[in-house]
Amino acid sequence: MRILLIDEDIDTYNVLREIAQFSNSEIIRVEDINEAKEIILNNRDLDGIIAEVRVNGQPTWEILSFMKRREDVDEIPFVILAKDLTEDEEAFFKHMKATAVMKKPFNPLEVFTEIAEDLKKKKGEEYVKERLEEQHVDKSLLKKIIDKIMNFLKKLIP
Repeated sequence: MRILLIDEDIDTYNVLREIAQFSNSEIIRVEDINEAKEIILNNRDLDGIIAEVRVNGQPTWEILSFMKRREDVDEIPFVILAKDLTEDEEAFFKHMKATAVMKKPFNPLEVFTEIAEDLKKKKGEEYVKERLEEQHVDKSLLKKIIDKIMNFLKKLIP
């Protein structure tokens, strides 16, 4: 899968990238709303978007609104992954039909599951199977990834 991450937090990117490698998936990270819009329009093979509530002071709901106005990209799963999120913001994103709204610290497998489940509903199970190419992974690599996730979570929890 190809997933666009709109977030300034490098730790979020690193954790998602580590998990993505299990399925030969790619995480593309941007920190600018306009650059994100350009990528969405020019990369028809995006399978999901993960976004923080604000990036460089800009609200990422602009991306969701932009997508809803365009039929050619309105089916891409959109997950909010927020460090700080008010109840009103959460309700707003749900009203805007975000696929999921999650708070940091997060379970990266849950994020990928939300995207895959939404893709399955919209494009079918065969599409998801094609996009998720499983790899054989040795246990030492899995342990390293779990350690990185744990270190990331420890940084987020004061």
